[in-house]
Amino acid sequence: MVSRRSSTRLKVKHPLGRYVIGLCLLVLALNSYAANLLSEVDRSSVHLGESFELNVIFNQQTMFGEPDFTALEKDFKILSRNRRSQYSNHNGRSIATTRWVLHLSPRRLGALLIPSFTFKGEISNALEINVSEAKASTHQTGAAVFTETLLDKNTVYVQEQALLTLRLYTSVPMSNFTVGELAVAAAQVLKVAESQYQKDVDGKQYTVVETHYAIFAESSSTLEIPAIQYRGVITDPRSRRSSSLFQQRGKQVFFNTESQQLQVKAIPTDTTLEYWLPGADLALEERWSNTSGDITLGEPLTRTITMTGQGLMGSQLPPLKIPHNKSYKLYPDQAQMENSLSEAGVSGKRVESIAIVPTQLGSITLPDIAVQWWDTTTKRLRQTVLKGRTLNVLPPVGATELDLEPTAALDTKHTEAASPDAPPAISSPIMSYIWLLAAGNLVLLIIATIFALLWWRNRPTDKLASTTGAAAISDKALFKAIRMACATDNYPALRQAIIDWAQVHWQRESLHSLEQVAELAANDELSAQFKALDARLYSAREAQKAVSSDTIFLQLEHLRKKGPASADKQDGRQHLQALYPKTS
Repeated sequence: MVSRRSSTRLKVKHPLGRYVIGLCLLVLALNSYAANLLSEVDRSSVHLGESFELNVIFNQQTMFGEPDFTALEKDFKILSRNRRSQYSNHNGRSIATTRWVLHLSPRRLGALLIPSFTFKGEISNALEINVSEAKASTHQTGAAVFTETLLDKNTVYVQEQALLTLRLYTSVPMSNFTVGELAVAAAQVLKVAESQYQKDVDGKQYTVVETHYAIFAESSSTLEIPAIQYRGVITDPRSRRSSSLFQQRGKQVFFNTESQQLQVKAIPTDTTLEYWLPGADLALEERWSNTSGDITLGEPLTRTITMTGQGLMGSQLPPLKIPHNKSYKLYPDQAQMENSLSEAGVSGKRVESIAIVPTQLGSITLPDIAVQWWDTTTKRLRQTVLKGRTLNVLPPVGATELDLEPTAALDTKHTEAASPDAPPAISSPIMSYIWLLAAGNLVLLIIATIFALLWWRNRPTDKLASTTGAAAISDKALFKAIRMACATDNYPALRQAIIDWAQVHWQRESLHSLEQVAELAANDELSAQFKALDARLYSAREAQKAVSSDTIFLQLEHLRKKGPASADKQDGRQHLQALYPKTS
């Protein structure tokens, strides 16, 4: 009986044991399968602009290849990725794992899905990440890190400067520190200053990183200044105590500033400003190349005027308006603009240099220069004035009255004979004899001129070189004569001064006409002006054209700075040595 009962109990327990063992094996098999490729995140809820860590773990050692993470880029930015391998021993069993670590930042708000990944026939699990609006990391008592955002004014006019100050306070060491770029729609943004210092807050020592921005709104509206993000890595204190350099890792952190709103008003309708200049101050300063009040006729005097605007960019400052006058001519250089940046914002500068060439003797007065602008402190219209100056124009040293005589007398010669009050011409035998004698003398003069020209062309060159070398006049002195003739519009003197200067400039005594000079200069504008100058001097009144002394002077000055090399190359045939020199 005993043996029969024992046999019955064994038969009952045997199927149950097999069921339990099979169930355990099945669970182990399922767990083993699920753990082959696994996705994990350090947090499932983040703010927009923050980042989180995604770990994809494979329970085998692999040296090559990785899962395809391309699908992540639809909703996330991949900030960084790296591979880690780990070996461990559990109950005498060796376990090797490969881990891919990715730092991700969401691209949009809402519930975002991290998809499944496939690697070597294994499929990982999908994860959901909830993304909410970014929050400013403002000051909280005892916080290790926080930010501060300050705007110097809440309302500005169009193109008026607004100053934004951002501060990051940290009481812990931070590495790999970066700050995002500030971009404001419909506004121009300049980073004007950045500094770092120590500050005590509630008895706690903080390192402060301070950044200043100048913002210039381009249109009247409500300007949205977005938050920007500070990023860095805070070292884990436990990893500092590790002797292994590879285990000293830190935690990547993100801190956001506060967004701001700026009300931008339109330009006041009651202002009559030609240029809208909203600033804290505007100044005009001048500098002269000659501080004395006496200048020489035809000699340039350089006046440099600097306009400085506090809270204005150099590109906002307008060109100066200096009226022209028949007593002088103005030759302005290209204006120079620059910005000076500081914690107080932008200070723009515009520098203009003007060459003033007096065209008549005596006293000339330069008028005042006034610039109107809008004072952003007092909210009213203001004007800055640069006082004019009186100059005494003296004749050049050694100049004669003939050199200074204006060319107006030449123009009046043609009109004297046409006066209605002039008496009628009287015909007499004496007058006929005089005209006959004058005609004969003219013929003799023409014959003598022809013989003189023939002798000039066939003269000995060596003697001429020694003569001209001894009596040569400097290029500077000859060009000074051109400048003075241009300033006084003395056209006969100008023509001769150009030819004299050209002979020295190109070292050619054979130059005797403006047409020859124009050929060497290879300048169409000069050629046209030279033709007009010759027509003004030698043609009938109806064939004359306007002559621009300013154009002639500026083109010749440009030609002088270039030097005669370019013209020598164009007419190089006249300077080539003979291939087969003559032998006696």
